[in-house]
Amino acid sequence: MLINKMKYMKDLTNQERHIVEYILQNPETVFKVTANDLAKLTYTSSSTIVRLCKKLGTKGFPDFQLQFALEYKESNLKNQLQNAGVGDNKEFLDKVDSIPFIYEEALIQTRKRFNVEDLVEIINWLKDASRIEVYGVDANYYIAQQACAKWNEIGIHAGAYNSVNYHLLNNTKNNSKTVSFVISHTGTNKAIIDIAKTLKSFKRKVVAISGSKHNDLAKLADKNIQSYYNDENPHLIKIFNVITTQYIFDVLYLGILEE
Repeated sequence: MLINKMKYMKDLTNQERHIVEYILQNPETVFKVTANDLAKLTYTSSSTIVRLCKKLGTKGFPDFQLQFALEYKESNLKNQLQNAGVGDNKEFLDKVDSIPFIYEEALIQTRKRFNVEDLVEIINWLKDASRIEVYGVDANYYIAQQACAKWNEIGIHAGAYNSVNYHLLNNTKNNSKTVSFVISHTGTNKAIIDIAKTLKSFKRKVVAISGSKHNDLAKLADKNIQSYYNDENPHLIKIFNVITTQYIFDVLYLGILEE
């Protein structure tokens, strides 16, 4: 993912962006030069080169050279760059190449927000649960169905819902042994908040999946798993929401399987 970071990282200075553009346009030069040589070629300084390498997640210029060489060989960057300049396909190919980086950002940022102690406690609840329920609307409902399908395959009774099923609530023998997930990345979806309130009134353990620790849904739930909610680019919100929610449920699923 080093090449994608170079192409799409936003918090670079003008000098760092100039260095990145030089490397992407002259990739094989990187294998033959020192940091000092590259600084001269880009009219910058060796300290700027090293700082950029560390910002990109490598330990320094030699480590950057190694990782770049391995990725360059695997991805054939030269052909990517040549193809990206052909006619009207450039913009589309840029979007294609950006998707793995978008996924990576969603997963890494969600991982940073995990409270491991809470996750372990939730997994213990799931192991002891007589039933799991997942509530979501719109795209979250379909993610809920996928999560429940995995649990059902390993013998855990799970169901997905987009509204309250009062008949089920009134006829569940042991509500305290049921774990209910409610999904709203903004934490302000009225339908989901109303569902959470109803579940709480039936003594359910309620776990929220939302983008903040401090929204109404998180405050209402017994536990909150914080997802990565980024509204800076409205066109990417749906992608971030889907990827982060699937990731969270997969973490819980693997947590159960570990035993």
